[in-house]
Amino acid sequence: MTQARVLRIETGNTITLPEEFVQKIGHPYGLAILVVKDGNVKLYPVDSDRVLYLKLVIDKLSKSFLEELTMVFMEVGLEDILFTSGICQAADQCYYECYFTPEQLTVEVDELDHRLNAITGVRDVTLHEVAK
Repeated sequence: MTQARVLRIETGNTITLPEEFVQKIGHPYGLAILVVKDGNVKLYPVDSDRVLYLKLVIDKLSKSFLEELTMVFMEVGLEDILFTSGICQAADQCYYECYFTPEQLTVEVDELDHRLNAITGVRDVTLHEVAK
């Protein structure tokens, strides 16, 4: 079910994996995400070197927010989110973030930004390409 290797961690923009890992992954790129709170790095295989980051600042996490967000995602073709996270630091200070490949979008990125800003309770939208 799993395979493991202890690998050296070095600075740079390339991750080198054992050959048998690369063969089984079967994708030419990987999105590396550092989960700051626990120091874990997650690697998500992707077919493209283009990945978008989305961060929403919201008034509060509510059922209606989640329903509206889900509806927007469905309308724009976002069905395969690579990673998602959220946190509420106070009752009125919540954050939602995710990463996805833009090829699945059925609308332009500007249109997605517009639709996300129209969700009830959204105070700020950050949407940009992840650095290579």
